[in-house]
Amino acid sequence: MIQSFLYSLFIRVYIAGIFIYAFVNTKAKKWIQGRAKINKDIQQKKYPNQETIWFHSASVGEFEQGFPLLKKMRTLYPSYNYLITFFSPSGYEYVQKKYPEEWICYLPIDTNKEVTKFIEQVKPKMVFIIKYEFWIRLLHTLKKKNILVFLVSGIFRKEQIFFQTYGTYFRKALHCFTHFFVQDETSQNLLSSLDITNTSVMGDTRFDRVLENSSSPFADQKINEFIQDKKIFVAGNVWANDTGTLQKIISNLPTDWKIILAPHEVENYDATWLKENFCLYTESSAGADRILILNTIGILSKVYRYASFMYVGGGYGKGIHNLLEPAVYQKPILIGPKYQKFAEAMQLVENGCVFPVEEQKSLDNLLQSILEDASFTQAISNKMGAYIQSNTNISNKIIVYLQTQNWI
Repeated sequence: MIQSFLYSLFIRVYIAGIFIYAFVNTKAKKWIQGRAKINKDIQQKKYPNQETIWFHSASVGEFEQGFPLLKKMRTLYPSYNYLITFFSPSGYEYVQKKYPEEWICYLPIDTNKEVTKFIEQVKPKMVFIIKYEFWIRLLHTLKKKNILVFLVSGIFRKEQIFFQTYGTYFRKALHCFTHFFVQDETSQNLLSSLDITNTSVMGDTRFDRVLENSSSPFADQKINEFIQDKKIFVAGNVWANDTGTLQKIISNLPTDWKIILAPHEVENYDATWLKENFCLYTESSAGADRILILNTIGILSKVYRYASFMYVGGGYGKGIHNLLEPAVYQKPILIGPKYQKFAEAMQLVENGCVFPVEEQKSLDNLLQSILEDASFTQAISNKMGAYIQSNTNISNKIIVYLQTQNWI
């Protein structure tokens, strides 16, 4: 009872904090404004009298992760409404701009009143939650109304609150799921330790998405003018604490190589650490500069295809960013030392396809192998290709499982 009270208190304090923060922060203001128009967004559904299949994502990355499953579901079962909800403004705005035909909405605030009202308006037949987002009141209300709820590409770690002695209240919410489609056996075993056995190890639907993206045509005049016929190094999702390693990499590159840097935070990126001239994507022409800063969003995953090798940022902070987007192009990838929370990173490092950079000597030797040893890079390409292919078609496997259980 006390935990329920504390959770309610947390929600109210959280909302109050966002309202206050909205006076000075644009994203918080959009968060408030978006939830004020939920009713308007709900009215946009295509078939007013038919049931809905609902996909929920925290933000852009989770949406992309679940999109292959949504697309296949819609192809097989076109008569349903398909709703996509988001917690964050970045996800909502991304889909609003890139997929204007989609029915999208913000997730309501997690109170009994708000989620009950939302569910009664939307009338979902089933709900797919991508990777995480365990809103307690939402899950319990869905279970109370006998609505099917699935976690897709779920991944669990022993540090999470569900597996702590004080996590009883949150553990109860896990029993609201109809089934868990998890990424790995570790997640399945952790759930089993809580006597949760309605699980299947299916892998990560991001593999389907990145493979689809990599096979899609891409042409960009500015990128082509910049690249010309040069070899390319691409550094994606770069943070300030990645720059020390990037300086070392760039200083080791031959002068005829070109470099594309994609900051994680595009606005007001501080590039003063660069020791040579650079051009910006939004301003560039062919130019003579050998460094291009990709100060735009939405094309990094496609630009990786031009690289001879890559660096993925975040590994000197909370953790690396999406590795699968570059891995699908089967080239060597360098990262920072903090990658252990990500299953694909652990597997790719173990397979010798991705390389954590921790000291200068190892970096020098690695760069020498990448730049001079064709057999080294070919071996990486072969292993990376086999890894990607062995983990695809996850969305189809999930749909087959749903069909065998007569859930759809």
